[in-house]
Amino acid sequence: MRPPDNLQNLTRKIFKVTGKIQSSHPELYFLLNETPLFMSINQEDITVQDLKQYLSSIRMQLVTFEKEKIKK
Repeated sequence: MRPPDNLQNLTRKIFKVTGKIQSSHPELYFLLNETPLFMSINQEDITVQDLKQYLSSIRMQLVTFEKEKIKK
């Protein structure tokens, strides 16, 4: 059974992906600073949806980076 997408589980998944990027692709890890978690100034809390979007974004960057690296 898949764990629910709550803040704790999503944060764990984000750390797992960023850890993989950091250890396997440090050059991509450096670029993650250019992938901010966009939030409104008026927004008080990070939502589950915000974390889902960020996780999706860094996963796509990793997949794209790995595909490009294979091509070279």
